[in-house]
Order: sequence, then C-alpha cells, then structure tokens
Amino acid sequence: MNTGSRVAGQTGATDGRAGARGWVIAALLLAFALSLGIRSLQFDLAFSDDGAVRLAPHDASYHARRALYSFVNFPSVLIFDPYIAYPDGAPVPIPPLYDWLLAGVARIFGQDTLTFERVAAWASPLLSALTVLPIFAVGRRLGGSGVGLGAAFLFALLPASSNRSGIGNPDHHAAVALLAACWLASLIAEAVSDRDRRRRWLHAVLHAAVVAAMLLVWSGSLLYLVLGEGARLFASTVIGRHPDRLIDQGAAALLVAGLVGSWVVLTGNPLGGPFSTTELSWMHTVVLVALALLAASMAALEVFRPQPIAWRRLLRVAVVGLLIVLPLLSFDELREPLASGTGFLAKQDVWAALNIEQQPLFSSSPGRLPATTLFGGYAFLIPLAPLLVALRWRGSRLPEALFVMLAWTTLLGLLTLDQVRYAMDFAVVGSVVFAWSLADLKTRITPWLPGSGVATAVVVGLGVALLAPPLALHKGGLIRALKRPASARAQISPSELVRRFGEEIRRVTPETSGYLDSELLPEYGLLVPPSLGHTLLYAARRPVPANNFGPYLDPEKYHRASEFYQVSTEAAAVAIAEQLGARYVVTRPRGVAGKSPGAFFAQLHIGDGAATAGRAALEHFRLIAEAGGSPALARRRRPIPLKLFERVQGAVLEARGEPGELLAAEAKITTPGGRKIRYRAVSRVGSDGLARIRVSYSTDRTTPVRAAGPYSVSLAEARWQVPVSDAAVREGRVLRVSPPRAAGEGSNALPGFAE
Repeated sequence: MNTGSRVAGQTGATDGRAGARGWVIAALLLAFALSLGIRSLQFDLAFSDDGAVRLAPHDASYHARRALYSFVNFPSVLIFDPYIAYPDGAPVPIPPLYDWLLAGVARIFGQDTLTFERVAAWASPLLSALTVLPIFAVGRRLGGSGVGLGAAFLFALLPASSNRSGIGNPDHHAAVALLAACWLASLIAEAVSDRDRRRRWLHAVLHAAVVAAMLLVWSGSLLYLVLGEGARLFASTVIGRHPDRLIDQGAAALLVAGLVGSWVVLTGNPLGGPFSTTELSWMHTVVLVALALLAASMAALEVFRPQPIAWRRLLRVAVVGLLIVLPLLSFDELREPLASGTGFLAKQDVWAALNIEQQPLFSSSPGRLPATTLFGGYAFLIPLAPLLVALRWRGSRLPEALFVMLAWTTLLGLLTLDQVRYAMDFAVVGSVVFAWSLADLKTRITPWLPGSGVATAVVVGLGVALLAPPLALHKGGLIRALKRPASARAQISPSELVRRFGEEIRRVTPETSGYLDSELLPEYGLLVPPSLGHTLLYAARRPVPANNFGPYLDPEKYHRASEFYQVSTEAAAVAIAEQLGARYVVTRPRGVAGKSPGAFFAQLHIGDGAATAGRAALEHFRLIAEAGGSPALARRRRPIPLKLFERVQGAVLEARGEPGELLAAEAKITTPGGRKIRYRAVSRVGSDGLARIRVSYSTDRTTPVRAAGPYSVSLAEARWQVPVSDAAVREGRVLRVSPPRAAGEGSNALPGFAE
C-alpha cells in the first residue's frame, strides 16, 4: 500500500513537471510568435501589391548587394567590389558570413532575384525572433523559467530590439543580437554547471563556433571578443578556480584564430591596414592568440602553484597579462589601431552629423525614437542596471555568472547611454536583468501581501506598466496594419522614393559591366550624395565613388564626392566628376553631411542648369530623370526631391555677327511629371565677329526628359530654329549656325548650319 502510494506520488510529480514544461514551451513559442509578429507589422509595405519587395535603404541595401552576388555566383563571396570607391574599387570592409548565409538560404527556395529579395526581407524578423531562445536560456539558468520567459517577452516587445530588425531590413543587427545572446548563454551555462570531459569539449567547440561566427559577421566584433572572453577568463581565474575551463578557452581561442587567420590570408590586408580594429584583420588573430596564451598561463599557475586568495589571483592575471600585452604594444602597428579602435566605440563622426544612431540614449534629437519608446520605463533603470546585478552578490551561489552579467551590463549599458546604436546590443542582456529584478521584487514583497499569486500579479502589472510606451507604439502599428487602405499602402516614403529612383536610373542609363561578375569593370560611375550610396548602388546597379561607408572606405574619394556639392563653379564640378569617372550625377535639395550646397549645385538642382541672374547657363550637365517632379510642386516652389543629370561635352553653337550683338538659344524641356523647363543660354559677339554658345540639351532625344522642339536661336533682330543632335551634345561638336536669308536671297527661310 505504501509502495503504491509512493509510485503514484512520483508519477503525479512527473506529470506535474511535464505539464509545467509544456506550459513553458507554449509560452516560449508565444514569445517567438509575438517577436515575429511585431517585426512583421509592415508586411504590406515591404511586399507591394505588384509583387515587388521593398528592402530597407542604407546599410541593409549593401548587405543585399553583396548577398545577391553570392546568390547568383554561389558559393563565391564578393571580396573585392568594383562598384564601390569607383573607379578603383575596394575590398569589401565587412566580414562575409552573414551575407553568404543569406545567399545560401535563398538558393534553397529559388534561383531568381525576387526569391532572393523575399528571403532577405524575412531574415531579420526570423533571426530576431530566434533570439528569444538563448535569452530564455540565460534567464532560466539565473532565476528559473519565470525569469527566462519574462526576459524573452521583454526582448520581443522592446523597440530597442525591434526597430532595426523589421521585415524588409536585411541588415546585420539581428544576426549580431542572436550571436551575442548565444555567446552570453554559453558563458552563463559554463559558469553555473559542471560537466564531464566529453561535454566540456563539446561546449568548447560550440562556443568557438559562436565566437567565430560573430567575428565573421560583424566588423565591430572586437567589442564582444574583449567583453565576452575577458569576462570569461576573469570569472574562471579570479572569481572561481577552474583550470579546466581555462584550457578549454585557450584551445577554442586558438581554433578561432586559425579560422580568422585563414580568411585574412585569403582576402589580403583590409582597407584599415593589416591590424585594423574596425575590420576583420590580423588584429583579431593577435588578440585571440594573446587570450589563449593568458588562459593557458593562468591554468598552469593554478595547477602547479594553487592560489586560494582571490586578490592574489587577480594580481597574477594583471602581471601575466601585462607581460603579454606590453611587448605587443611596443609595436606601432598594433598600438595605434588599438587606440583608434577604443576611441571608435564612442566616436562622433563629423561626416555623419545627421546619423541619429550616434546620439545619446536620452536625447531629443529630431528623427529618433525617445529613450522611453525604445525601452519604456526600463530606460530609467539602465544607469542602475549594474547596481541591480551587483546587489545580488552577497550570498550568491552563482558568483561567476553574476560577474559575467555585471561585465556585460556595465559596458553595454554605458555604451547605450552614450550612443543609441548600442541599444539592440544592450536589449539582450538588459531584458534578462530587468526580468530578474522583477522576480527579485516579487520575492521581497510576497511577505507583505496575502499570497504569492497576488505578488506575482503586482509584479507582472508593474512590468507591463513600464512597457506602456512600447505597447502604445506596437498598438498603433497593429491598427495601421489592419486599417491601412490601398491608397495609404501606395504612398511613397522617402526611402522608397530613393529606391524607385534608383530603378529609374537603371532604366534610363546604359548598363554597366561587373555588377554580378567582379572580373569585369564598369564603364562609368554614378556620383551621389554618400548617404544615398548604398541604396542607389543596389537599386540602380551602378558604381558609386562614395557611399555610406564614409571616409573609412576611401577618404579621398569621399571628400571629393562631398566637395562636388559645395563647389561654386561648373568648371570645378566637372573636374571632380571627371576625376571620379562619373558620367551621371544624382542631386537633392540639401547638401551633404549638414553642409550648405554650393552656388553651382543650387543652379544645377533648383534651376535645372538654366541661366540665372548673373550666372550663365550650365554647359556640361543635362537633366535625365527626376523623382517626384510635378507642375503643382513647381508652383509651390518646392524643390524636386531627386534629380539625375548627365555630364556631357555640350554642343557649341557658333554664329557670325557684329561685335556686341546678343546671340541667344532657348529650348523648352518637358519632364515626365509635366514640368516645363525653359533652358536659355546667351553670349555676345566678340571682336572677332563670332559668338559661341555651348548647350547641354539635344533636340532629338526620346528619353523621359526631352526638348519640345528645336532651339529657338536669335541674333540681333533675326530669329530661327536650330536642331541639335544628341551626338553633337555628347561629343562637343561645333555647329556653325546662321540666320535665315532675307527674302530674295534664297529659296526659303530655313536656318543653315554646318558641323
């Protein structure tokens, strides 16, 4: 009887645990679905009714460009891109793994570009949704399944993690967050559990895979290498005494160093130099080897000279670390890039003055989400997050895990407070700390309330209340998604306008070679404001001299491209365009990097190159296409958002007359949007009896922007019509024109001209 009761009790307990496990799995799947759903609220904007995919602009567009290359040429990787830093081209300054995997996954589903873009559009939402799994694992190991689920739901809901991982955005941020969460989960798992030798080595290999993946995905991975492996070594040496873990860490570091070194050998020196800290380079290998040497030294000392006192173990780490690091720092090739890389973490780029990602978290800069929208009320806990972790230290049974959490929370929290671009990185560890703190609050208030259930309700209510701004944001997004009419879906956002304009550029300009075959070189370049470089490179498939990589890619080309929009004369602009191999130029009303546009640029974009008071007509640039142009916009004196001009030689109209007489040529130009442009150029007859006008528009083109008829030419009192061929404009031919003969001097009154 007693035996039966005991067996029944054990069976009931097992069923209870299985039931609880089932609820946890169901809740975790709900967190996954919630995360995916929030990031898919703009599905109808990413996937248009006509079947086209609208990928995000800027960095996401360059990831799409590089991944598309691998998709078409799989398994090849675009290492040197002739379409950046044109006309020379440049090595791609970002690691290859993310783009290569994106291409490989897309190949599973199809072979056409539309399939690729559909997969690219879903990449970030899926990767971000998967991140809730390692976050749950971290929270569960630290505080139980409740903490793990709370952390998973917080990460799913916080806009700090969702605003850069939405549908249509194939940028690398979601992949970095997933790898960071896996890295943290691996460190916590190692810190809270002991394993046998076989499982230890399996963990070491898996951890090495995560580290290698991070290095091969993100160019800023040294941050996580120093943070993650530094905290791991400190925890295994100073907080605990684990020579076996140190051996595992050293072996894994050498394995990753071999992988990274192999890639660097294959690709050659990066743009930032052989020891660059902002690109994958030999610096990463040096850091990994130094880390392996330090870990091995600490393991050997602990085995042969055990040290039970923590502060003496800390002194050991400091002394041996200095013995390894100081000789390395004696080399300028290592010291200078390390100093530069450390400064880059909090660097404010002047050239990226409009980049809201480099603003502090608590900033009122226009165009960016407030801190309370990104993190809700939890934003005010970020400065206190390290303290919330440290307060658990006394009496803790998990001191090593606590130190890892303290290190991650402190560094990533400080970086996030300084620059909002680290918000998604902090969201990984911050979600765990916030959920853990709420669980601790429940423990503290339970004795003061009628029961544990009431305490749970209070804490959950508080947690939801702190999420009020993010929940309002997601609610608004859901309502817009459900009620968005077809007319609203058809509205064009600024980024979509740029993308469509890029497609128009591709349609109205000659194809260039080498976009999907790096062995071929493109025939000409497209000069664009650098902040539009990535977007137009992907949409137009034309090479650009400068793009969103800024001066880090090619400083000279970046500054020359930016200078084009500030010069005061056409001659200076032509010289820059020729130097950069740019046959076409994209303009927009404002200048670049917050600078005011120059006089030439204003005449080009606002005046379409026509003569203005005190300034002659432009002779070497003609309008080819424009975005958003319409008569109504012109009547309101609103500038056209984007225009495309072609650089040409310009045809020369030459006529004889009396010195001082005025020679004028006028053409009426029509744009696809119905705008009428009056292009007029004038010149006076010189002492040699000749007047010359260089005109940039032909009268026989059938392009979207075209002349309504021949030029109306006047000299003194005579007026006549002169056609100008496109070949004459392109090649700079001289057309000798003459007024019609007077009555009786010829058979008709048609103009005469000769080339």
